Amino acid sequence: MGIEESIKIYGAKIDKLLKDLIPPDKKDYLSEPIWHHMHTGGKRVRPALCLITCEALGGNPNEAIHFALAVETLHNMFLMHDDIEDGDTMRRDQPTVWVKYGTANAINAGDYLLACAYKSVLASPVSLERKLKLLQVLTLTYEKTVEGQALDINARAAEDFSVGQYMNMVELKTGYYLACGMVGGAIVAGVSDAVVENIWMLGKNMGPAFQIRDDLIDLTHGKGRGGIIGSDIKEGKASFLYSYALQVASEDDKKHLRVIMLKPRDETKDYDIKQALEIFKKYNAMEYAQDYADDLIQQAYKTIDHIPVEDKTIFKEIASFMAKRMS
Repeated sequence: MGIEESIKIYGAKIDKLLKDLIPPDKKDYLSEPIWHHMHTGGKRVRPALCLITCEALGGNPNEAIHFALAVETLHNMFLMHDDIEDGDTMRRDQPTVWVKYGTANAINAGDYLLACAYKSVLASPVSLERKLKLLQVLTLTYEKTVEGQALDINARAAEDFSVGQYMNMVELKTGYYLACGMVGGAIVAGVSDAVVENIWMLGKNMGPAFQIRDDLIDLTHGKGRGGIIGSDIKEGKASFLYSYALQVASEDDKKHLRVIMLKPRDETKDYDIKQALEIFKKYNAMEYAQDYADDLIQQAYKTIDHIPVEDKTIFKEIASFMAKRMS
């Protein structure tokens, strides 16, 4: 069975468990906004990778499924709060929760999802020692992702923001987050600390690669936000392209770019986005970003070579799947 088929099968199991964890028809002001968000889509890739990793390392995926569910729940909590923080009005071509139900309800629903994530880990049918390790992994991921988000929020339209600073930000914001499920699957399987450490490293390679690709998608066909192009520019977001431009552009071009990025979201016009794009193109920022992401994927393959297990096939399949999703 191929990796994509496995993701579909495991994803379906997660969907069923999500309905058990958060009943869709409950009249509590939480289920409705949460399921509005859930129904906008999502392929449940992160929890599926948790279960695939567990099985590949000789574990029982049924013992990891509660952690996989927690990873998906945490993921959706981050998305819900991220939409508020970024001011995004559309997600996967549907109104975001804060737009449809108000900011207060969206914050509260996200908080509830965080509680549900911990509740799910606590329900894991594993030894107390492994359960504590899983709680540590979830907590570390939550902590590091929020640290990365803090850097992201406060780097918007920054006057001085290098590619190195960007990489630090996205490793925190995306790297732990991507590896979390796989690390949990490995812990349930009972592998050595060396294997767990290599899986963390894999996430730290692939997470930033995904984020760079996400920055590029925003400037081409959008991210499922009603066909909106250039949301990152409207937000004044310190994308990879912006950080690279600050390093290589002329003083006049940097000044012009910052004027555009500093404009309030509702005052940023299509013409402003076009001008920012022209500056990025002038310095070949798109090509540089794609090459940088490709190098990170190659580093991920090298990390897999160092995972101290005999059969590395599944990890190479996961990396190939991730690289394909970026193409």
